[in-house]
Amino acid sequence: MTDASLAFQDPPAPAFPSARRSRRFPCRVRMGLLAAAFALGAAFPGAVAAVGEPIPGKIYVLGFDGADAHLTEKFMAEGRLPNLSRLRAQGCYAPLGTTTPPQTPVSWSSFATGKNPGKNGIFDFLRRDLDTYQPDFAMYNIGERQFLWGKNNHILLALGLLAISLVLGLLFGALARRPARGLTLAAGVGLVLALAAFFGARDLLPYRLPTVENTRQGETFWEVAGRAGIPATVVRVPATYPPRRFDAGDILAGLGVPDIRGTFGTFSFYTTEALADRQDANTEMGGKIIEVALVDGETDSYIFGPRNRVFDDPPDILPPLHLKVDRSGDTPTVTVTVQDQTQTIPLGAWSDWVSLEFEFSPLVKLYGISRFYFVSSEPFGLYMSAINFDPHKPPPIPISEPPEFGKDLTKKVGTYKTLGWSLDTWALNENRIDEKTFLEDVYSTEGKFAEIMDKLLDEGDFKLYVHVYELTDRVAHVFWRLLDKDHPAYDPELAARYGDAILNAYEFMDDIVGRVMKRLGPDDILFVCSDHGFHTWRKSVNYNTWLVRNGYMTLKNNSPDTEKKLEDLFGQGQFWPNVDWSRTKAYAMGLGDIYINLKGREAKGIVEPGEEYERIRTQLIADLKRFQDPETGAFPVRSVYRREEVYSGYDPDLIPDLLAANNPGYRVSWQTSLGGIPQNLLEINDRKWSGDHCSLDPPITKGIFFSSRKLRTEGVTILDFFPTLLGDLGLPIPDDIDGKRLLPAD
Repeated sequence: MTDASLAFQDPPAPAFPSARRSRRFPCRVRMGLLAAAFALGAAFPGAVAAVGEPIPGKIYVLGFDGADAHLTEKFMAEGRLPNLSRLRAQGCYAPLGTTTPPQTPVSWSSFATGKNPGKNGIFDFLRRDLDTYQPDFAMYNIGERQFLWGKNNHILLALGLLAISLVLGLLFGALARRPARGLTLAAGVGLVLALAAFFGARDLLPYRLPTVENTRQGETFWEVAGRAGIPATVVRVPATYPPRRFDAGDILAGLGVPDIRGTFGTFSFYTTEALADRQDANTEMGGKIIEVALVDGETDSYIFGPRNRVFDDPPDILPPLHLKVDRSGDTPTVTVTVQDQTQTIPLGAWSDWVSLEFEFSPLVKLYGISRFYFVSSEPFGLYMSAINFDPHKPPPIPISEPPEFGKDLTKKVGTYKTLGWSLDTWALNENRIDEKTFLEDVYSTEGKFAEIMDKLLDEGDFKLYVHVYELTDRVAHVFWRLLDKDHPAYDPELAARYGDAILNAYEFMDDIVGRVMKRLGPDDILFVCSDHGFHTWRKSVNYNTWLVRNGYMTLKNNSPDTEKKLEDLFGQGQFWPNVDWSRTKAYAMGLGDIYINLKGREAKGIVEPGEEYERIRTQLIADLKRFQDPETGAFPVRSVYRREEVYSGYDPDLIPDLLAANNPGYRVSWQTSLGGIPQNLLEINDRKWSGDHCSLDPPITKGIFFSSRKLRTEGVTILDFFPTLLGDLGLPIPDDIDGKRLLPAD
């Protein structure tokens, strides 16, 4: 963050491009590594599985988050996905089994490691703290480390400067044969420097720096390939932040990379609408609504910059922002001025990228990028996208490995988003931008990632290429309401305009597949996959409310919780203030996770391990599956899984005791995911976020699998990629994985 700091057959060696040879192992070293791996397998029988020759060509893996099997089959039948149809005819297609639960970080972690979520440790977006019951993100740990001497930086720096001055004074005094004078002069200079350091360094040098640790367990298939000297390029696979350096490869992290505030996408919205006497308001999904007052069309405001994690004060870095609205012409404009950059934006248009510098001190700075969209003139409304880390200037926590890889991409394609959740579903769901604006950003963003793919493919500097796109998931989340006429948020007028939004996203997927198919050589292989499918979401289930009503959770009083927001999560707000843990047997958190308040594990646990624990789990399963929607008679819960039924090798302190899986039309509520306890048991979902998968039953939430080769696809799941790809690369397959290698159908 500181400017100053911060008994197998030996496969033949592949012919790697010489352009990368300076960053790759020499051929003899690669062969030595492979021989060592094979020797290891011989020394420890069963540790790895023997494989045959590697394929002579390249391997391409294209991932499309949330691409649903039923929709893909429907669109292929309608002739809308010609490239995927051709790929199916050439090779094979099958619905792809997902993980439990079918969530993005969970599924892609199993894709990468070949291990079930119990082994790789990524089982949800959220996990809980056993001491405080506080929710936290499951994909990484955030901490801090001491910088230099910590809070004593200014003292030791001052003493060091004084000591250096005295030594230099003695030295020069001795050389000049006037040691007393030299020492006196040095003492004076040293004292001045020491005082300056003592009083100045405290505000110049941080005493701490943030740290982030990726919590995913298990080696990825590209890391295994890298150890064997096989070059791989990996682009935006979820749950890869911070990316781990691996030999012979490049990686740009995907979902998990935060914005400048450390969140999944905090947008800002400047408006003249009153906000109930509050300067700013946090939306449920993390937006910042900032009230402004225009005087002669102008106003001064501020930008929500990063939280201050390096100094004690101020808590946030808030650069000034000046806005000037001009309504005199046919088209109103707003002129945005920030940090000596000025852009005039017409109504209904986007700004160019704005570069932002956030100064913690003259020596400590952070850099970001953002765009504005002029939403409305009267009342005034200006949208500011989440502030991404500036890819031109690598951030303190790398988003790529090697760190310069992300920066080098800007030389190929210019500015691109670094945020893992790059498409702003939050602002659309909060009605701060409309469908048109959202879709413009979708294709601008994903088009840039497609451009990155084209450049990297043209260079061809890899044996294995892996790239994941997100639009098929994000578009389905917010446009499913226009496919489902029974959805509470269905709007026939919007359906007439945007009813093809999901189809268009799948057509974008098909175009990407076509671009790669054109590049395939006769010995190359292409895989296309997704992590899970999709369903409509008409009602939300408040599981903690259900637990209260059914005697599993007890409250201190009968008043409902205040609404929990993502800002509470990132800002470590107060959770569970009304729960009487001394009389609570179970609680819900995350997207379908149910935990027993177990004695000896939870800080305030009351349930005895053993017989009582099993009895409560059995009763919970039966009660949840009997739970009916009183309005329709439908069953919101389709299945409830004991963790040992779906996971192996798991940490019993980490993994939920039960996983509740919904029927189509129902999903765990946002409030339950954060541990909230709303008043109502079921709530109508009339919001734009209208399709989902996160807590749906996995057997009915399948993704897609395509291969340019004909393979045996019976029971294919997302865990099968790891062993299949290693086998195709001629590498030994560890026996501690849960996937299976897909074999040729011939």
